[in-house]
Amino acid sequence: MENKPGWRAISYILGNQIVERIATLGMMANFMVYLLQFFNLGQVAAVNILGAWTGVSNLIPIIGACVADACLGKFKTIAISSFGTLVGMVILTLTAWVPQVHPPSCTGIEHCVHPTSSQLGFLILGLGWLALGTGGIGPCAIPFAIDQFDTTCSEGRKGVNRFLNWFYTSQTVVMLISLTAVVYLRNKSWILGFAILSLLMSFSIIIFFVGASVYVYIPPEGSIFSGIAQVFVAAYKKRQLKIPVIEDEGLYYDPPVDAKTLQKMPSTQHSVYTLLTDLLHR
Repeated sequence: MENKPGWRAISYILGNQIVERIATLGMMANFMVYLLQFFNLGQVAAVNILGAWTGVSNLIPIIGACVADACLGKFKTIAISSFGTLVGMVILTLTAWVPQVHPPSCTGIEHCVHPTSSQLGFLILGLGWLALGTGGIGPCAIPFAIDQFDTTCSEGRKGVNRFLNWFYTSQTVVMLISLTAVVYLRNKSWILGFAILSLLMSFSIIIFFVGASVYVYIPPEGSIFSGIAQVFVAAYKKRQLKIPVIEDEGLYYDPPVDAKTLQKMPSTQHSVYTLLTDLLHR
């Protein structure tokens, strides 16, 4: 049985995730109102910005997962991404706080000054950092928590189930808080709302690192996408290589197999992936 910390580590991870999700969900909860009323953007421009941000935010977790599996590991990916999220939040806080990076308030319906290119660029920079950060945290948080349990025993598997129950229950509560209390606070003051959320993100990072001495760290084992890419690259480079005839199909196996196995699983025209894999190792 592996010696894993279980709930001693989960308390830090779960605490980190609760606070981090309040901060990130709260940051985007009524961001459309911020773009329309505070940043003086038109509805089309605001929808385009939020739509692009949502699309990028849904794509980046794939990249974050690949990076974690291929080289950094889950802990480092979460740590680096958390700081990236914090940078994005600080930038968005500055867009509300510093007069030079946001347009002046409207004096009337027809007297609104739109943001300059530099002001809009600074806003998009903050959103970009926020997307990068959350995209790295999202795919790694639950797997990193499951790593803390010994899933080879029944007690460890029960621990995983309990964690998942607590995790998804807490996320529901977090969403409720983000869409009520945080929205109310930001409607009173954009600066105060953004600043408090940035402080919460800082607090979540502290919680995460406090448990660093307790966590179990599983080294990265390589991304499945890397292996798939290698197969296609090798197949393209060796596209002129002649495939052995059917009588030599034993060459496809390393170590060699006996005749019975070959009869059970003969080479066919449909064994494309097997042939590509064979090409990779030639």
